[in-house]
Amino acid sequence: MDDNKVAILLEDFRAQFRTFGEGLDGLKDELKDFRNETNRRLESLENKATNLAIEFKSFKTDNKQDHQQLMQAIKETDTEVQKLKRIK
Repeated sequence: MDDNKVAILLEDFRAQFRTFGEGLDGLKDELKDFRNETNRRLESLENKATNLAIEFKSFKTDNKQDHQQLMQAIKETDTEVQKLKRIK
């Protein structure tokens, strides 16, 4: 093979590698954008889960208080029923 043909092949290889490198750069940018979007969405989900946990804890506390009030009302009602039974 003469020098001209070798030079042409080398130039062709360089062009192909340049195109390949540019494609990799584009892919790198797309992956970076995808990773950033995924991180943003994950943070959003974490915040929602944290808020739900806080809300659940609040409901649990409210439920406990409501339960205690109901138990007290039942005891008071039972006491009143016992008094009424004695009166009869």
